[in-house]
Amino acid sequence: MKIDDFTKIPRVLGAGLVSEDGFIIEGQAKFEYDTEKLGAIAARVVNRIKNSLGVAKASAIIYTKDNVLFLRDSADGIAFVICQKDANVGLVKIRLDKFA
Repeated sequence: MKIDDFTKIPRVLGAGLVSEDGFIIEGQAKFEYDTEKLGAIAARVVNRIKNSLGVAKASAIIYTKDNVLFLRDSADGIAFVICQKDANVGLVKIRLDKFA
């Protein structure tokens, strides 16, 4: 599975893979979304969870008024997907689990 497979899902606005330092390995976004900023947020949140809880891997789902941000630690880096609230979030989560 590749990053562009996520952006083919209807109402997915962007997806990417970043290093633990927040540097973009791969990213793709629609409209005005900045993958570098999303990647930095993803790395910060996942690393904060790992450090706070003392776990080796972490993931998170963040709901906002309009969007949902999925974050998942993987062997290749930290994957993130942002989509509209009315997207098929179940499909996004299943594909993200397969990606990681």
